[in-house]
Amino acid sequence: MNPADPWLAVARHAPLAILTDLDGTLIPFAAKPDEARPSPEVVGLLRALAALPGTLVAVVSGRPRDEMDRMFAEATGVWLVAEHGGWRRAEGAWQAPVPADASALDGLARSLEKVAEASKKALVERKSWSVGFHYRAVPRREKTGLLVAAQAVARDWLSANPAFEFLEGAELLEIRARNVRKSLAIPWVGERAGAGARLLALGDDLTDEDVFAALGPADESIIVGPLLRSTAARWRLSGPLEATAFLEWVREVRREAPTPPPPVLPVPVPAPPRGKRAARTPHRLLVVSNRLPSLRSPVSPEGERKKNVGGLVAALEPVLSRRGGLWLGWSGQTTPGEASAPVGVDDSSQPALAWIDLPQDAYEKYYNGFCNRSLWPVFHTFPARTRFADDEWESYERVNEAFAAAAGDLVDPTASVWIHDYHLLLMAAALRRRGHTGPLGLFLHVPFPALDLYSTIPWGEQLLDAMLEFDLVGFHTPGYVKNFREAVGALSPARLGDDAIEHRGRRIRARAFPIGIVPEGFQETPEPETAAEVAALLSAIAGTKLVLGVDRLDYTKGIPERLEAFERLLKQFPGWRGKVSMVQVSVPSRSDVPEYAEQRQRIETAVGRVNGEFGEAHWVPVRYLYRSYGRNQLSQLYRAADVALVTPLRDGMNLVAKEFIAAQGADNPGALLLSRFTGAAVELKDALLTNPYHIDGMARDLDRALRMPLEERQERHAKLMAAVSKTTAVSWAEDFLAALEACR
Repeated sequence: MNPADPWLAVARHAPLAILTDLDGTLIPFAAKPDEARPSPEVVGLLRALAALPGTLVAVVSGRPRDEMDRMFAEATGVWLVAEHGGWRRAEGAWQAPVPADASALDGLARSLEKVAEASKKALVERKSWSVGFHYRAVPRREKTGLLVAAQAVARDWLSANPAFEFLEGAELLEIRARNVRKSLAIPWVGERAGAGARLLALGDDLTDEDVFAALGPADESIIVGPLLRSTAARWRLSGPLEATAFLEWVREVRREAPTPPPPVLPVPVPAPPRGKRAARTPHRLLVVSNRLPSLRSPVSPEGERKKNVGGLVAALEPVLSRRGGLWLGWSGQTTPGEASAPVGVDDSSQPALAWIDLPQDAYEKYYNGFCNRSLWPVFHTFPARTRFADDEWESYERVNEAFAAAAGDLVDPTASVWIHDYHLLLMAAALRRRGHTGPLGLFLHVPFPALDLYSTIPWGEQLLDAMLEFDLVGFHTPGYVKNFREAVGALSPARLGDDAIEHRGRRIRARAFPIGIVPEGFQETPEPETAAEVAALLSAIAGTKLVLGVDRLDYTKGIPERLEAFERLLKQFPGWRGKVSMVQVSVPSRSDVPEYAEQRQRIETAVGRVNGEFGEAHWVPVRYLYRSYGRNQLSQLYRAADVALVTPLRDGMNLVAKEFIAAQGADNPGALLLSRFTGAAVELKDALLTNPYHIDGMARDLDRALRMPLEERQERHAKLMAAVSKTTAVSWAEDFLAALEACR
C-alpha cells in the first residue's frame, strides 16, 4: 500500500476539523513569547484551509486571548482557543467555558517576579487562569539557580492551592487551574463539526497530551518535534516546517485539484510495550538510575537537552557507548493518576536512552519522601532528620516495581543490569520475580551506615533481603562494605563467607570500587566566555588568598559549619583579615524539600553575619554564589584557589576533592583541606584532613593550609595526583562491569 493512502483518506474526509497548537508546532520558539509570531504565510494557510468546504480549523494555544486576536486578525474563519482552553472564540465574542477563581494567582505572580529580578532575561506572564515563568533567554550559567528558586516558590504555593497544577514546557514553568485544559476544545469543535467528522490534532508539548488522549478512534494525532517523552499521539513530524508543509499538502488535496505528491508525511510513533518481552531491544547491558544523564524535560525547540555532567555521567557514558548499552531512568515528567507511562526509547542518542514517566503522587512520596527523608539521612548518619511513613515506603515499592517492569520490557532476561544508588534497592528482587536470570549489580553512591543506625529503618530487613538478590554490590570504601556485611550478619539469615555472602543458594559479592574522575578534563583551556566571567570574580578578590568551597546545597555538606570555621579563623587569627577571601559555590538542589530551603536560609544568614562583622569598604570576606558552574569554569576556580575547603559532615566519596587536585598546576598547587568523613579521605591520605564537627580545630587547620610552604604543597600534590590518576571514572566503570560479568 502507498504510505500516502491513509493520509489521503484523512485529507479528503468531510467534515474534517483541524486543531493545532501554535508555538513549537506551527512556528519556532523565540526568546520571548511576543517575539514568536506566525508569518503571513502561516496565517494565510490556516485561512485558506478554513475557507474550504467541510473544513474547520481551530488554533489551540496557551497564548493570552488578546495576543491571539492580534496574531490572527487576518485569519477569517479560523477559530481560536486561548490560555490552554480557558477561552474560546468561534464567531463573535470570547467565552470562558469553565469558571475558575484565579485571584490567588496574583500573589504567586508577585513572588515569581521577585525571583525573576535575579535575571533581566526571565519573564513572568500572568494570564487569566495561569502564571508562566519564561526562562528561554536566561544565560545558561544562570538557569539552574533561577529554576530551582522558581520551582521552590511554585511548589510551596501549590501546597496551599490544590486547585492548581504545575506544568513544565519548553523553557517554561506554568501554574494553571486544574479544570482548564486544552482538551476542552475537543467536544466544542466536534459538536460544531457535525456527525461523522474526523479530527486531526497537532501539538508539541505536555499541554497537548490531553488533546491527544481525548480524541476518538477515528481521529488522528501528530506530535511535532523530537520524541523526548511518552506520548498519546499516534504520529510524529520532526518540526514546524514539516508541520506546515504537511498542512499545505492537506489544503491542496481538499481543493480537489490534481493531487500533488506529499512533501512530508507523519511517521508512526513507536507503540509502547505491552507486557513482558524477551528481547525488545538488542542491548546486552542495561544501566538504571533514578534520573537520566540528559534530562528530557524541558527541552529547547531544537531538542537540546539540559546536560547533567556529574561524576556518574562522566564514568558511564563512554563505557555504555563502547559496549552498546542502554541507560534507563526517570524522564523528569510526571503523569496524573496512579499508572506509570509506557517506556520510551531513543536509540539515536549516545549512549542510547530509555525512560519512564512517574505518577505525580508516587514521585512525591518515593523521591521527596522515602528516598530523601528516610534513606538519605539514615545513610548519611543524620537520624534526627529522618522520618518514616508507611505510604512513602509503599510508593518506594511501587516505583521500584515500575522500573523493574520497564527493564523487563527493554532487555532479554539474560542481559546484565547495573543499578545505581539508594533509590532502587528493591529492583533486583522485582526483576528476579519477573524471571531475570542475568547478572544484576548495584553500586551505592552514598555511605552505608553502621548497624545501629541502619536498624532504625522499619523496613531494613526487607531492604537487605532485596539487596541480596543482586550478584554484586559495590561501595566506595572498605568501611562501607564492612558496615553492609555487619547488617547482613545481624538482620539476615544469609551466611557470611570470607569473599562472598551465601543466601538462598546464591553467592553475593560485596566489594569496594572507589569512583574516580577523568583528570584530563580539568586541565582544558578555558573557553573565552567562561574565562571572562571567572576573571571578573577573581579580579574582585585580587590581592587576597582564595579559599574555595564547591558543593551541592545539602545539609550533609557542612557548609554552615565551614562558614563558622572561616569566621573563627578571622577571630582567632586576625592577621588574615583583609588578606583572605572565601568563595562558596552552592549548586541548587531539591528545592521542594523543606529541609533544603531551611539549609539555604541558614547559609545565607551565616554569610551575612560574617560579612557584616568583618567586611570593609575594600574587602568582602565571603562571596556566596547560589548557582551551578560547568567543568570549564570550575577548573578555573580550582586553579586559582589557594585552599580548597572540602569539608562535608558525611559523604560517600566527594569528587570535588579529586577535581581540585586534577586542576592544579604542579609548580604552584593549592592545598586541599578535606573532611575525614568523606570516602575520598580513604584514598587522598596526603590531603590535610580535618574534623568538620570541631569548628576551632577546622579554623586552625585552615590557618595551617593557608600558611603551607610551597615545597610541602608540591610534595602533597604529587602524591595526591598519583592517587587521583590511579582510579579514573572509566576504569571504575570497567572494573565494576568486569566483576559483574564474572558473576555469570
